[in-house]
Amino acid sequence: MSRKQLIYKWLWPFEKLVILAVAISAVLIFVFSFHVCDGSSMYPTISDGDMCLFYRLDTPARGDIVSYKTPSGIKIGRAVGIAGDRVSIDHEKLYVNGYEQESFYTVPGNVAEHTVKSGEIFVVNDYRTDTSDSRKYGDISLKNVEGVYFASLRTGGVS
Repeated sequence: MSRKQLIYKWLWPFEKLVILAVAISAVLIFVFSFHVCDGSSMYPTISDGDMCLFYRLDTPARGDIVSYKTPSGIKIGRAVGIAGDRVSIDHEKLYVNGYEQESFYTVPGNVAEHTVKSGEIFVVNDYRTDTSDSRKYGDISLKNVEGVYFASLRTGGVS
């Protein structure tokens, strides 16, 4: 066996591992995104400190949990209104297309009924008293949506 063949024989498994690592990295970077939930904005669905996995190749539907970019960083919320939906908040109740939405919490503040524009979504936190969502930022452009919630790793209480 020549020296070249001997080197290839020993390097071949490492070459395959490098190719596998590059493929896995590409999937994790371009197909999924990871975010740690900071605060209680999505309580009780997602707790503070949970690591969440988001699927980047999906368009959010009504009711999906999404991660999205804001001027103050990445946020996590629930898409309650999609393009064409009429969304309003009145007397601490959320209405979508004229129907009251069930909620664990009241929704502080009022939002006059408006129609969500094409290419945008209306996002509200599950813990409704945290107003860092569409009540603060307005409709969220689909270009700013990082991904749709896929799964989470509970880390609450783990040190």
